[in-house]
Formats: sequence, structure tokens, C-alpha cells
Amino acid sequence: MLKTATSFFVFISCALLTFGYEKRDIPTTSTVTELVRYWGYPIEEHFVLTEDGYILGMHRIPYGKSGKNGGEKPGPPVFLAHGLTSSSAQWVFGPPEKSLGLLLADAGYDVWMGNTRGNTYSRNHVSFDPCPSCPDFWNFGFDDTGVKDYSAEIDHILEINADYEKMHFVGHSMGCTQFVILMSEKPEYNDKIIEAYLLAPAVFMTHAPHPIFILTSFAEDIEAIFQWLGMYEFAPNSQIVSWIGHQICNEESNPDLADVCANLAFAFMGLNPDQFNKTMSPVYLDHVPSGTSTRPIVHYAQLHDYDMEFKKFDFGNPDENIEHYGTATPPAYNFENVQVPVVLMAGDNDYLADVLDVYALSEILPNVQKFEVINITGFTHFDFAIAIDADKVVYNPIIERMNNSLP
Repeated sequence: MLKTATSFFVFISCALLTFGYEKRDIPTTSTVTELVRYWGYPIEEHFVLTEDGYILGMHRIPYGKSGKNGGEKPGPPVFLAHGLTSSSAQWVFGPPEKSLGLLLADAGYDVWMGNTRGNTYSRNHVSFDPCPSCPDFWNFGFDDTGVKDYSAEIDHILEINADYEKMHFVGHSMGCTQFVILMSEKPEYNDKIIEAYLLAPAVFMTHAPHPIFILTSFAEDIEAIFQWLGMYEFAPNSQIVSWIGHQICNEESNPDLADVCANLAFAFMGLNPDQFNKTMSPVYLDHVPSGTSTRPIVHYAQLHDYDMEFKKFDFGNPDENIEHYGTATPPAYNFENVQVPVVLMAGDNDYLADVLDVYALSEILPNVQKFEVINITGFTHFDFAIAIDADKVVYNPIIERMNNSLP
């Protein structure tokens, strides 16, 4: 039964990957830059070079809709870090009063939204070709991106906004994974963060009930199968998905299909019907998924198989692990190095960042200021980005806390 489910997952994933790259005469999807300007805000695009040659796209909203006041210096910087297969778009879907990136800009913050290597806005390298079947470009996981991408992005933010020595950090899902990795591996970066707000942190995965974890015992084989098929990229952004969103899943033109589309599109991260704005489905499908490598999927499956441990990627054989780590088994990350003040938030219906796992993380990180389960029944993994009431229960409390903790 497990082998059948695994084969089915591989078949569907491969089909989606191939379908996403078909050339169709269909409308072009909107970009983050277009989306932010549509809502009436200024936006800048920055490019950051990592130590290993990846070129990352960052989006900056330097001030709110009301504009600068008399040429004042930029406000305090905030770094927003997206989740797995997502992008900076998740912070600015809109409308403005429902999007954390836009709310922060209107509150006077200098908003920086990162894009991890491999997604729509970070598909460049000084040497490697990012084609889906090009192994060199896609040879990374969040062990790499946490250390190399985040350190480069944080340094860039503080170089451009030189009036501040520290920033706030908000991460969602894999954004939290990468943050914990950076602070563990490069503890000097603790001094560059005022406070971190970790939403649905995907660190411990032991209790996560998501169906994808039936693949756990086949984790190493899954990556090998994808690579054998020449598919090193996972869930890229697709014009056909965007077209379906606008032409078929549009609630105004096809109200009967809107619910079906929503359930299919957000099945991976869970759907809370009471908190889902169906009219926004086409906008979400313009930007989700945004692509990554296959390795993070495999790594999360490995973490699910551990008993409350957060270890580096297991390459599947002792020799490769020794080559990378000096030990036959992957080492665990050192939580004692994560000295940043941290706020943890969890949803009661999150299949990927289970409440028990987030609570366990709150008991281990050394400087947790608050652990909170969102007070909305059925709150899912992606509700932190799209829930109708996310502004009330997540965003506004974060902004209020930031306002009270400026250096």
C-alpha cells in the first residue's frame, strides 16, 4: 500500500512538473512588483549575491502608501521570509489591510521580502543553468539556504538601510527552518535581529499528520527517483496554473467551481473554508507554487522520522555524510546558539507544523518570549498568509509588539 502511494505521488508530481513547463499561448502571470504597485505602494527590486554564486531577488517596500514625510530616513527594517514553494508574494497578496508586508509599510517600517534560491525570483547563478534538469543549480536544501541565503540578505538590508544595526524578522514555515539554521550555524547573526516572529515553524516534524509523510521510509529514494527522471526542481511556478486560476477558478465567472479549485489548490497546506477568501483564488494561483529543489521535501520527510530532533540532511550513506559532516550520521543543530528573542505561533489544524511540535520547540529554544496557538478554530498552515482574519490574530499583534520593542 505504501509503495503504491509513493508511486502515485511520484507520478502526480512528475506530471505537474512537466505540465507546468508546457508552452501555451496564455496570459502572463502578474509579478510581485506589479501586485504591490496595483495596491498603490512603492516597490524596489534588489539582487543579492550569495557566497556560492546564487543571485537572489529581494523586494523592498521602503515606505507606506502615504509616502515619505519630508525626506525622512527609512524606518526600521523588517525581513519577511516566505515558506516552502512560496515567494515574497505571500506577504502582499492584498488587499492592503489584510497583508503583513503592506500593513508594516503603512506602520512606518522598511519592509524587505526575501526569495530563497530556486523560486520564481531567485533563479539565477553566476555559473549554473537553472533548467529543471540541470543538477548543479538544484543541488541545495535548507541547510544551505538558511546559512548562505539569509546571511547574504540580512547583510544587504543593513548595508542599504545603514541607519539601523538590527532588524525584525518574520518567517513562515520553511522561513523559520532557515532562520533557526542560520542562528545555529552563524550565531553572530543573533546580534542583527531585534526579535523573531516564527509562524508555523517547520523545525520539529515528529507529530505532523500530513499525508506526504507516508513517504518517510522512502525519503532517500524519492530524491533519487526525481533526479533519475531529470527533475531536480519541485513545484515551479506555472502559467497554466495561473490561467486556470483566472479563467476557471474565478468566483465571479464560475462560482460553482470556486470551491473545487480552492480545495485542490490548497490541499497540500490545508484549507479552512471559514477563513478563505475565494475571490482572491486567482491572485494566489498567480504566485503559488513558486518552486524549490526536491531536497527540502526529502529533508522534511527525514525530520518526521526523527523523535523530536532537528538534524542536517542525511545523504543516505555514511561515506557521503562523512564527506559533508565528518560523521557517518548527520549532526543535530545547536539550539543553544539561537539567542534571539522569539515569538512562536501555531495553528490548531496545521498538518505540517503541528501544535505539539511547535510547543516542543518553545520548550527548547533558549529565549522564547511567547508561544501562542491562534485563537481561530481550524487555522491551517497557509492561513498565516491568506486567512481573512490573519490581520486581527497574527499581523496586528506582531506590529504592536514590534512598535514596543524598537532599539
